[in-house]
Amino acid sequence: MEEEYTEVVREFYALYRPLQKEHNLRYHMHFDLQNDGLIEIWEYEGEKQKRCISIAREENDIDCYRRATATRPSWWGWTTTTTWLC
Repeated sequence: MEEEYTEVVREFYALYRPLQKEHNLRYHMHFDLQNDGLIEIWEYEGEKQKRCISIAREENDIDCYRRATATRPSWWGWTTTTTWLC
């Protein structure tokens, strides 16, 4: 399970990091034992929060990272599998 977690986290950051600077993105993540995992990706204009690009919310952390990785917006040049704009 630990190897699987490491792999999905690496995959997420491999996709996110190159786009972070290009599109001025920031993320908010929250994981705990009481609530679902949450990953939000926001687009910024300077220091001002512009719009929410993605929300992934799943019961376990691995599935949350998978959803965040799988649900990519079409304006990044990827296939959209779910609605990204929040």
